[in-house]
Amino acid sequence: MSIGSTISPYGQNIDARVEQLKATASNIVSGTNPSYVVADFVSLYPQFGPDVNDKYVVPETILQVFIDLANVCILQARYKSSWQLCMGLFVAHWATMWLQSTADAGSPAAKVIAIGQAKGLRVSKSVGPISTSIDYNTVAQDLDGWAAWKLTTFGQQLATMAKMFGKGGMMIW
Repeated sequence: MSIGSTISPYGQNIDARVEQLKATASNIVSGTNPSYVVADFVSLYPQFGPDVNDKYVVPETILQVFIDLANVCILQARYKSSWQLCMGLFVAHWATMWLQSTADAGSPAAKVIAIGQAKGLRVSKSVGPISTSIDYNTVAQDLDGWAAWKLTTFGQQLATMAKMFGKGGMMIW
């Protein structure tokens, strides 16, 4: 009799228990997500939705592209009840990055960009007529290896959530 078909004294298939243990130890999750559409995103982050003229700050087609990307990267099986928030953070991060590459400085989108940009601590010192200042982005320093996710407050929040829910590295058996 092979190990795969061995039944434990408790009536459980040992092979199934080994597979469950490997899945838990590997930290790899799989599954499908429920529906998430532009309206779901805009309900969390109305600043990306229609303005007073009913024109979206970020075109709906662009938001849909980021939602499609988020559906591949953000699985409900990992984020559980925080999944919608994480989907929104993912889309808001990329929408802010997109706005930075397209918006005019005086446009309404510039306000959305300014709010979403990552900010650090500013330290200034003056002695007589000489002064100096340095910006420290302490949050971004704690997210080493997260590259572009450090550039927006949305990305920083998502990276923090991912670290909490990821609970360590992965192992593939």
